[in-house]
Amino acid sequence: MLRHRIMYKFWLDANKDDELLLMEDIDDLKYRRLFSKTIRDGIRLIIDLRKGNLDVFLELFPQFKERLDGNGGELIEKMNRLEMLLQQREASGARPNTNGGPKKIGLGALDVPRIDDDDEDTLVIKKDTSTHASENFLRAMFALQGEEAPI
Repeated sequence: MLRHRIMYKFWLDANKDDELLLMEDIDDLKYRRLFSKTIRDGIRLIIDLRKGNLDVFLELFPQFKERLDGNGGELIEKMNRLEMLLQQREASGARPNTNGGPKKIGLGALDVPRIDDDDEDTLVIKKDTSTHASENFLRAMFALQGEEAPI
């Protein structure tokens, strides 16, 4: 019987915080000699879950079987509802917002800004017939100060 071993490589980006944390976890798994087993189990788990199965999940985490059965099927019911919603979204052709753009938030109706007309200070705007921009500017600045321009 011939025995073949095959190695697969993958990259992690040290500039990404989540992948940097993953590198630390990998170092710990390697130290405890669990890295290869974890990779194999993780790939098996993801493939099985993508097929809609929980067999590998329950094999790896038997403590959750009681929760799935003991909760009156509440978790299974929620998972079934989630699957149904995903199927409805696929059928309608809707795609999730993955572009990182702004998301709609529920603010309700916004009130119109209130304008307080009882202020004592009133700004009077007049059309200036002068054609000199610098003089117009100086007049406007003096008017804002409540003074008359000495021009």
